Amino acid sequence: MKILYVFGSSDATYITDALRKLNYDVMEYPEIQDTSNMDEDKINAVVAYIKEYGITHLMSIHLIYNIAVAAYWSGIKYVPVIWDAPYLKSYTVMGTLDNIWYSVFDKLDAERMRKGGCPHVLYQPLSVNSDREATGNNGAISEREYIHDISFIANLYEKNEYDRCLDLIPPNIQEYFCSIFEEAAFKWDGINRVYGQTGQEILDYIGLVSPAFKISNPYNIEDVRYFEAAYLIRKLANIERVCTLNLLAEDHDVYLYTYSVVDRAVMPKVHLRPPVLVGEATSFIYAVSKINLNIALKGIEGGTPQRIMDIMGAGGFVLTNYCEETAELFEEDREIVMFRTPEELLWKVDYYLEHEEEREQIARAGHEKAMNNYTYEKKIKSLLDWVTETERGE
Repeated sequence: MKILYVFGSSDATYITDALRKLNYDVMEYPEIQDTSNMDEDKINAVVAYIKEYGITHLMSIHLIYNIAVAAYWSGIKYVPVIWDAPYLKSYTVMGTLDNIWYSVFDKLDAERMRKGGCPHVLYQPLSVNSDREATGNNGAISEREYIHDISFIANLYEKNEYDRCLDLIPPNIQEYFCSIFEEAAFKWDGINRVYGQTGQEILDYIGLVSPAFKISNPYNIEDVRYFEAAYLIRKLANIERVCTLNLLAEDHDVYLYTYSVVDRAVMPKVHLRPPVLVGEATSFIYAVSKINLNIALKGIEGGTPQRIMDIMGAGGFVLTNYCEETAELFEEDREIVMFRTPEELLWKVDYYLEHEEEREQIARAGHEKAMNNYTYEKKIKSLLDWVTETERGE
């Protein structure tokens, strides 16, 4: 097996490092942007590279269309590792090519992808970098110097498709969508209250009243499902994240590191900071924050986000919304702490800010669990063993 790893737009060297530790023959290809635009010159360049170096498998984080085509033209396997859910790019002609072997972290999304026509889908939890020590002051988790009470490294989704088309939605339908948001927001019990609430007749009515309203759906799924996943879910994330951070900032020092452009009037008491790069910079923030917050998108229904794994890899304390799969991976209140309501979030923030020894004990236990069970080496070995066994079976 000779692997060519292609860097995309959301990348680090975790996978290539793991491949080398496992003694795979791996080469690296320069970044190719993860876009929907097909570039025949780029495809031909990758095909030529595959032929010249005898590449047998391609890998990347997320599905890169140009790489999928290059692999297909070359008759070799392509193994994308997926970090997002729902992963809509799999519902395309290129996403269902029979030479693609997916690693998917959300159990429910993995099942949907199989039903949607993806022939090779493996559910795997996301991973931590085994080289990453629990950082902090002098690298000792028990001696660290904290600089934040609460931190959140995240996108606010303030530029979402729902807000972009809001002026085209009739007032009565806006009220209906607001009722969906009110029913779904701030309920973190693992139940998705958005999917199935919009019918095609609603979208047809909006289009009848506002002819300029168009659903830009490039995927092989119904417009209704796409609208709920790409429009409503992200607007809901915007509402939950902004309101939750403001709520916590009433009584605590809350730091938000983000690419989002935030109007100070919208978040007057939250400390706004510029984005930090994945790797050492994020690890430092996770390690020196007493509480690291996770508020996952409601579209992630059966998986543990990469943010949680990165926090644990850095030895940080995780306070996250409840997810059944996360509760299966980590023992609640021993390795991770979860909340299901705003009230539970508030009292757990107060409790763990006051109980430092207990908080650090949970952080240590979570770090040890992640390092012992969910490293990239374990994930990549299991993934490529599955690919090899499947190839033999075919």
